[in-house]
Amino acid sequence: MIDIAIKIVAACWDVLLDSAPYMLFGFLMAGVLRAFVPGDLVARHLGRGRIAPVLKAAIFGAPLPLCSCGVVPVAAGLRRQGASRGATASFLIATPETGVDSMAVTWALLDPVMTVLRPVVAILTAVVAGLVVDRAGGPDPAAREGGAVPGAAYAGHTYVGHEGVSSPGAGRECEPASAT
Repeated sequence: MIDIAIKIVAACWDVLLDSAPYMLFGFLMAGVLRAFVPGDLVARHLGRGRIAPVLKAAIFGAPLPLCSCGVVPVAAGLRRQGASRGATASFLIATPETGVDSMAVTWALLDPVMTVLRPVVAILTAVVAGLVVDRAGGPDPAAREGGAVPGAAYAGHTYVGHEGVSSPGAGRECEPASAT
């Protein structure tokens, strides 16, 4: 029994080590997005409306070279900057399926027809899924007046740091803000 548990832990550790570089690249991309793309721009293009933000998110994510691990922190950053739930879901689905690396593998393993069809179907799937997420979910906190919702990626909780600055998910030293 202990032998099986050790094998499971070792396998999990191997997966963690294999995915770590891609996660770090995703965090780097999220930081670049946060530093150079104004939050109001994200909120304006990906936060309001039903179809346009979902379509824009799928198209914006299509050429980015992010794998399924690296896309998660970038999507969380978009969400914190005001992207709607549907746009975030659309970005999460389209980005890893349509990256240049994925297209190269498709070309090598399949054929040119699939290389063309794969991104088209991925974008269509992402848009449909994003629309379903927008339709099925309840009221979106990012759609409220004021645009971005700090901590929207953290179940709607806003955390206030020691100096009174909002810092979503900043760790143990932060306390949940009182409801306003």
